[in-house]
Amino acid sequence: MATADQVKMLEAANKCLAKRVDIPGAPLWHMGKVYVFESDESFKLLDNTVKYLECKARAKMPFEEDEKEFMKELFEASWWGGLYKGYKEAGKLSNHYVNGHGADIQIDADVYKTSVIVKDTMDALKAYIRKLAEGKQSRSFAHLRSNDTLFLQSEFARKLRSGRNVNMQGSLLEDGVLIAEQSNTRLKFADHRFHLSVSTSKASDKFYSTWKVESLYDFQPFSNNEEENKRHITHLPLGHKELNLPDGLSQYMTEIGVAKAFNHVASWDEWWK
Repeated sequence: MATADQVKMLEAANKCLAKRVDIPGAPLWHMGKVYVFESDESFKLLDNTVKYLECKARAKMPFEEDEKEFMKELFEASWWGGLYKGYKEAGKLSNHYVNGHGADIQIDADVYKTSVIVKDTMDALKAYIRKLAEGKQSRSFAHLRSNDTLFLQSEFARKLRSGRNVNMQGSLLEDGVLIAEQSNTRLKFADHRFHLSVSTSKASDKFYSTWKVESLYDFQPFSNNEEENKRHITHLPLGHKELNLPDGLSQYMTEIGVAKAFNHVASWDEWWK
């Protein structure tokens, strides 16, 4: 007699089989048709394929080789799309997810340096460092991070957590995570949540700082909370349409050997007074 878990798995499998579609080759070609020619046929084909594979991922079912190849090519296609749309960092990260074997990677620091919330947090950290140095406090400012407890309690950090337009300015959360301004699509698609760290030394009346953002490129697995799942979706812009790629499906790729999470780093140096 089948157990409750076996019955549940069988029901999930039958549900997925009902959504079965022919897996299209060359998703980049179909994405191009949607973007350039506004092809509803190609969009439906991509969308239905993603929904079918989402169903299999939720049920923890194995993927066929053509299904694995589709998901890999979908992430590789984002590299070309990123170059075309000016989101080169997002494209580079997406491609590395399926081809980088989990190795660390460096990305262009400009994507962070030009961000409103990054620049404002840099100013806040510099003001905090200056206060520590001028007060000759015993606490070292050599190495700090945006989640430093005393920094977060300071007046400088508090200004970054209230009265801000998140869409245009971004925000600093209570735990020290920076949320990228949503209008900055280049950064939003590359990395919209991250910590900022700084290593500083003082020479006479000047400071020398090395700023760094180090993030893990990964995705949230499916949750039993559907509202939570709805908040974790990657929206791939295709002209007049968006292809919705659930984070849970992207994360499942690491479980079936198609992708590997990895760390990406950006750093830059600065002299300041």
